[in-house]
Amino acid sequence: MSVPIKINLFGIGTIEGNIIRYIAPLTADALIDKLPLVLRGRFSFGSKKYWTLPGLEIYKGANNKSKTEIEKGDILYNPKTDELIISLEDTEMPNKVNKIGKVTTNLEILLQARNGLNTKIVKK
Repeated sequence: MSVPIKINLFGIGTIEGNIIRYIAPLTADALIDKLPLVLRGRFSFGSKKYWTLPGLEIYKGANNKSKTEIEKGDILYNPKTDELIISLEDTEMPNKVNKIGKVTTNLEILLQARNGLNTKIVKK
């Protein structure tokens, strides 16, 4: 099952994606139950490798499909820091993360964002 979502970056534009439930069902369900979400996003420290939305308050642990390698466009949940991550390039994370979805359009507009930008995630 796939749930289409829209990620609104205030003043910049909209990114579309899907939450893919079968990859990490407990984490995906916890996120879907919290929608719509409005959080302040920021880039990873010192680089633009991924956009992060801290403070989700989901608190779901790693699952058997958790991994450290991530691909461009992945939507991930980091159980160690309780944050949602949107990957801007292929990279490796310092700890295992749960992949919960994929961005389908407009990923490149994230590069125009600045730290502290309000980000709203809603079901499409």
